[in-house]
Amino acid sequence: PHAELIIGSLYRQVYSPRQLYEVMVEFWSDHFNIGMDNDDVRWLKTADDRDVIRKHALGKFKDLLTASAQSAAMMRYLDNDVNTVGRPNENYGREIMELHTLGAAVNGYPYTETDVKQVAKCFTGWNWVRGQTAARWGEFEFVTNLHDNSVKSVLGQTVPGSGKSEGHLVIDILCKHPATAKYIAMKLVRRFVTDDPVGQVPQLVDRVAETFTRTEGDIKEMLYVILTSQEFGRSFGSYGGRLSRPTDYMARILRASGLPENQFTVKVAGNAMYNNIVRAYDAMGQRPFNWPTPDGYPDYKEAWGSSVGMLTRWNFGLQLCGVGGARGGASLVGGFDIATQTPASATTVGQAVDFWVDRVLHRALLAEDRQALVDYLSDGRGEGTALGSLPAGRLQSGIALIFDSSYFQWR
Repeated sequence: PHAELIIGSLYRQVYSPRQLYEVMVEFWSDHFNIGMDNDDVRWLKTADDRDVIRKHALGKFKDLLTASAQSAAMMRYLDNDVNTVGRPNENYGREIMELHTLGAAVNGYPYTETDVKQVAKCFTGWNWVRGQTAARWGEFEFVTNLHDNSVKSVLGQTVPGSGKSEGHLVIDILCKHPATAKYIAMKLVRRFVTDDPVGQVPQLVDRVAETFTRTEGDIKEMLYVILTSQEFGRSFGSYGGRLSRPTDYMARILRASGLPENQFTVKVAGNAMYNNIVRAYDAMGQRPFNWPTPDGYPDYKEAWGSSVGMLTRWNFGLQLCGVGGARGGASLVGGFDIATQTPASATTVGQAVDFWVDRVLHRALLAEDRQALVDYLSDGRGEGTALGSLPAGRLQSGIALIFDSSYFQWR
């Protein structure tokens, strides 16, 4: 199931017309991270992807949080299915506050260790169907005799002993807390604008947090504020841009390459393309759904700029373009020749360079960088050199250089 979920997710990222939706699916998959290398989780996470993340990725945050709290994959991963009266397990109670809503506590704000213990008791009895009930295996169920019915206090609010509704009341309390609005806003702004949202664009964080509060966590409304902001428009020039994470890079390079959909092999067994992709993910350090701890893959450039990671990107670009000698084989996809997409109207090196730069980057190169690419392709003969006079494979190598440039690695 892990392999199928990886390739299915990448397929959607490359070919779906709903690109923002796919970006948010990945964002929430990290926010509500579930590492699949964990007994039953490896079977349950696919349902979580379908019924929790994908269903609510552009909906209301409270609905997403509630679905996650009732997800068998999340309950198994964070041990809420062994959180019972008399034997509370605080793992989920801690993470729903620290990672899913309020953020990390500092000096007892916005929550204390006592709050963690109380929240854990509120979620006792929230469980999932397993054992002999095969038809309902993996469904949420509330087990009354496993619930602690004592009166609790969470963030200063009384939670009466009232069974399953206690968990829902805790979710209400967390979603209405101003720290949750600020924390979700900060993470969203980091994803789209800058590695340092609070330090560089605090006013945008405040506007997104206000939108969270005003709209009761409407994800589309928060994204609208970000994507129409001046801060987003100048994110590259003013704040240094963002280094594409390996999963972002993989989706972008396959999409920009124009790889035909019928040449993207979804079947995992015997799929050489899948094997090469996963090897690249592993070398870059981000195999999807494989981060072992509940905080999710990091979302800042320092985590992804290693020499091994960058070398892997360069080799993958060469391999995708079918350049011989690239690590992992001469071609990622048999029979795919990226250079054949060059239009017939591009008859010179200069025209081919301009076509592929616009196609891949959607922005111009610096004049000296464009000249370096022209010089490489033409062997110094200039941009008027006939494309048909180039040695075999030279144009493919030139396209790979665009993919491997810092222009493509940063967004």
